[in-house]
Amino acid sequence: MGELSKGRLVVATSATADDESTAIEFMFNPTEYSISKTNTWNTTANKGKNVPKYEFTGGQPRELKLDLFFDSYLEGPDSQYRDLSLTLNRLFNFMLIDKGAQSKGANSGMSDPPKCRLEWGQQTKHLNFECYVTSCSVNYTMFDETGVPIRAKASLVLKEAMDSEDLLPTNPTSLGEPGRRRRLVAEGDRLDLIAFQEYGDAQEWRRLAEANHLANPLSLRPGMILAIPPR
Repeated sequence: MGELSKGRLVVATSATADDESTAIEFMFNPTEYSISKTNTWNTTANKGKNVPKYEFTGGQPRELKLDLFFDSYLEGPDSQYRDLSLTLNRLFNFMLIDKGAQSKGANSGMSDPPKCRLEWGQQTKHLNFECYVTSCSVNYTMFDETGVPIRAKASLVLKEAMDSEDLLPTNPTSLGEPGRRRRLVAEGDRLDLIAFQEYGDAQEWRRLAEANHLANPLSLRPGMILAIPPR
């Protein structure tokens, strides 16, 4: 059995994602999460029919909901994580304007909170969800004798920040061709490294680039799905 992988929420745009101010590691992994997506359709009158005419006007981002549990009671009174409010306030900070990213210009995005990334699964990157935190509520349920919160539940609503189509190869049908497999790109992956792992030859990165229509081999992003053609 492999080592337990802890989930975390990090500021995706930060160069120091391991900094405590830009990342929060889950004390316990969630027992469940839900993902939903809606599409927007306009309807117009369809005289003489029971069903109106539909016009597709666009897709809405996927929405991920999960509850996280935190409990520092068993860690003892000297634990640096004793006061859970110090940790969980970071979740609210992820919803504040990212002043460090401010720049001049009307389209600078200077009024935007930072883009975040929900990660769970260090080896396979099972869940790698680029998102914005649109809702956060924290319910403190236990306190020590001085009033410090030591048990809590945080409920998060995360909305997708990247179009799902960007996570697929340019030609999705290529994944169904005989002999082809698919591979999820993980943090730190490079095309030459993947080629070495898949074929035993780093020079085969060109084969992967051509199969996935990648004009720039450095454009890999975590969460992309690559088609792995046979040699």
